[in-house]
Amino acid sequence: MFCINCGTSNENDARFCVNCAESLSDVQIEGKCSRATVLKNMPIFKKVNFLQALFDFSFNQFISPRIMKFLYSLSMILAGLMALSLIIVGFGTSMWLGILALLIGAPLLFLLTVISNRVVLELILVIYRMADCMENIRLADMEERPESRDGIQWNV
Repeated sequence: MFCINCGTSNENDARFCVNCAESLSDVQIEGKCSRATVLKNMPIFKKVNFLQALFDFSFNQFISPRIMKFLYSLSMILAGLMALSLIIVGFGTSMWLGILALLIGAPLLFLLTVISNRVVLELILVIYRMADCMENIRLADMEERPESRDGIQWNV
């Protein structure tokens, strides 16, 4: 089964897309437009300049996915610098400690730092996507159910 939102191939009995978490149920496919269509039609999610979105104090434009790539690259560079400094300090102390740092300590430090940074950034991105989905669900519910005036008590 292919997702109508992103086109990713999913298992036939899957309820949600493995790539974008769009519902794959037949009931929702019939009458509901995809999340991408909703986002394209919403005026607050228009494509804007990165710097313009960065300094948007109303927080109407989300730039989190764009920043994640930059932060991950920066974290890899910092992890490499930390590993290099560990090697330098190790060789500054003694030759055997430097060799130990070069062969075991620095690769382990680099790997653990990159893994932990990746997990933290993915958690932040998941929270962002959950908020995005909740907003889309709220907007879809507002469009589907117009406010009923039958339950209003008028004080005249």
